[in-house]
Amino acid sequence: MRRNRAAGDTLSFGDLVVVVQSTAEARIGARTVNTALIELNSGTRREQRKVREGEAFNWGAYHVAIVAIYGPKELGAGLVALEIGQLASLPSHVADAVSAGAADMRLRIPHRITHVTLHHTGDTQILSTTDDPVMRLRNLQAWGARDRNWWDVPYHFLLGLDGLVFEGRDWRFTGETNTAYDPTGHFLISVIGNYDLQEPSPKQLDAIADLMAWALKRFNLPLDRIGGHYHYAKTGCPGRYLRRPLEDGTLKRMVAARLR
Repeated sequence: MRRNRAAGDTLSFGDLVVVVQSTAEARIGARTVNTALIELNSGTRREQRKVREGEAFNWGAYHVAIVAIYGPKELGAGLVALEIGQLASLPSHVADAVSAGAADMRLRIPHRITHVTLHHTGDTQILSTTDDPVMRLRNLQAWGARDRNWWDVPYHFLLGLDGLVFEGRDWRFTGETNTAYDPTGHFLISVIGNYDLQEPSPKQLDAIADLMAWALKRFNLPLDRIGGHYHYAKTGCPGRYLRRPLEDGTLKRMVAARLR
C-alpha cells in the first residue's frame, strides 16, 4: 500500500495502523531535513517514532518506507508518502532496506478497477499544436521518478490535442496522486496540458468518451462510476474546461451512446 497522509491522518494495512502525528522541516547545515512523528499500532503493541524522509524500517511483520515528506513550498505540502508491505511478500532487497530508495524500489500495487477518473497533467503551459506530446509525457515520467519517487507516470492513459491516446502506467497497478485521495481502483485518464487555461478539442472529448466507454465495458461498471479527480480530493483537476463536460452530463451522454 502507498498513500499520502497529512498530520492527524491514519493509515491501516492488515493489523497495522499508522498515525501521522506531525511533520517538521529543519535546516542542518546547507541541507533541509523533513521529519515526521508517527505512531505505529498492532494489537497491544504501540510505538512512537520520529522518522526522516527517505527512511525505511521493519516493524513486526511489516516493512514501512517514508518515501517522501513534502515541505511547505512543495507540491503536496504537509503530506507524508507512506509505503507499507508485508515482509513475507517482499523481495529481500526491499525487505532488508533501511532506505526508501529511488523509483526502482517502489512497489507495484495491483488493484481491481472500480472507477473511471479524469485528470489533466496541469502543466504550467498549455499544450499547443507545435508541442510534442511525447516529450511532455517523457518529461512527466522523468519528473515523477526524480521528484516524486514514482516507478512510472501516474496515469494509465494520456491524450494529446488530436485525441491520440498514449499508454502510461499499466492499468493493472494503482496510479499516483499529489493529493490525499486513494487512487486504488481508479482507471486514470489524463489529458496533457492545462485545462484551466485551454479548452479541450472535440477530438479529445471523443477520445475521452471512447476510453471511458471501453473501461466501463471492460470492467463491467455503471455510468455513475465516471468522475473527475476533484470528486475525490481538494483540487480543481482536471481543470475548469474539463470539469464542465463532466458536470453538465456531456461526457456521460457520449459514453452512453457508445455503449449502446
